[in-house]
Amino acid sequence: MKRGSGRRALWLFVALSTVSSGVALGQEAAPRPTSEGTTHYSYTFEHPQLDPTRFELRFDESGRGTFSFWRKESEEPVVLPLQLLTRTVERVRAYLEAVRFLESDEEYQSERPMSSLGTVTLEVRRGDRQRCVRFTFTRNEKMRELAHLLRGIAMQEYRVFLITLARQHGPLDLDRQLRGLESELKNGWLGEPEKLLPMLRELEQDEDVLLMVRHRAEKLARWIERERQRSDGGGSRKSGGA
Repeated sequence: MKRGSGRRALWLFVALSTVSSGVALGQEAAPRPTSEGTTHYSYTFEHPQLDPTRFELRFDESGRGTFSFWRKESEEPVVLPLQLLTRTVERVRAYLEAVRFLESDEEYQSERPMSSLGTVTLEVRRGDRQRCVRFTFTRNEKMRELAHLLRGIAMQEYRVFLITLARQHGPLDLDRQLRGLESELKNGWLGEPEKLLPMLRELEQDEDVLLMVRHRAEKLARWIERERQRSDGGGSRKSGGA
């Protein structure tokens, strides 16, 4: 079997089996229907030169929804269940209220399109009110921070998927995935680091994985906990070794 075909077959298998409670392939699942007043959010990041080429988040006020991604080697997305933290949904809502997103007609795209940065699409729907914007780069500070947060959530969900994949089907790749996670954490690229703690603590206690993986998982868990304590205590956030 050719290498490319083998990789596609593996991704298909994982998409159908890795997270049996919620993984689907090519299924545009939507958050559970709720009342007309419920707000629904959709975020998409697209960049044809990256792999995955597209990330998508869909969620409602409860934080429940789906995370999807499209890889270059597959025409169909992998769709995973999503549950955001309450504080994350509150942050999203606060950013949108700060820019009066549904009421405003501001075009967030800067004067110069920057296609090399990828394209963000943000849509909000509340009852019969709906608005969708697209931009590559914006000078609006709040919108830029919101886009950074949402991309961080997507990156984190994808990294967790890769770690789960490595743990189940390629344990020798697990340390490389955790090193990738470490870099993303310490650069402030992830949206909800505290959600990683249960997974990291489980890896730390798993005697079936390599010892260096267990040590790295422990190191990252301690780093996240220390950063959370600094944040909760109002201290300044620093990136550094654990």
